[in-house]
Amino acid sequence: MNGLFLALSDILDQIQSMELSVTEIILNLLIAFVLSLWVLFIYKLSYQTTVYNKSFSMTLPVSALVTAMVIMAVASNIVLSLGMVGALSIVRFRTAIKNPLDTIFMFWTIGIGITVGANSWLLAVIGSIVIGLCILMVQSLELFTTPFILIVRISGEFDEDELLNAVKSIYQKYQIRNKTILEDKAEFTFEVRGQKDFSKKINPIKTLKGVDQVMLLSYRGDYVI
Repeated sequence: MNGLFLALSDILDQIQSMELSVTEIILNLLIAFVLSLWVLFIYKLSYQTTVYNKSFSMTLPVSALVTAMVIMAVASNIVLSLGMVGALSIVRFRTAIKNPLDTIFMFWTIGIGITVGANSWLLAVIGSIVIGLCILMVQSLELFTTPFILIVRISGEFDEDELLNAVKSIYQKYQIRNKTILEDKAEFTFEVRGQKDFSKKINPIKTLKGVDQVMLLSYRGDYVI
């Protein structure tokens, strides 16, 4: 019995020794917050939606802090960790993130919270710097062409060959997706691709004979011009 009591006392001493000090808690939360600001900076430079999502950007530092707090609680208290696992198992998060890139940034901040909460500060700092620089490098290379939908509405007489040549002069790659010609009106729908923003270079199409309206749309359905 004495051996059992000694073993239990050793376990209790180990649990008490795992408790974090106030300084360590504040330091962990501060590091998580600073790294989450770096994530937010990269997000503002690379977001692809038409309107900047301010509510989502505010969740990035908060998610890092909450995750770090949870990991510190789990790592420092065995009893609390068991109860927290049971509580989280009944919680369901139903908020859908439509943009896959936003999911990556959310996962990034959660990873920061996990590593910082586990006192792996060096891993969190180096990993965040490398990930951020890689995102900026891939974005600057422009390896992937951006697809757009170009809609041209025409009334009266027009020259189709002149229209096609004007589109080709702006976009090297294009396909006619729809062509509707009525008695006095016509509409052409092109799928165009380019590595840069050509939305400001469609003015020559507007000046063609018979052209009434030119619209450039992204595949997300948002107006570009």
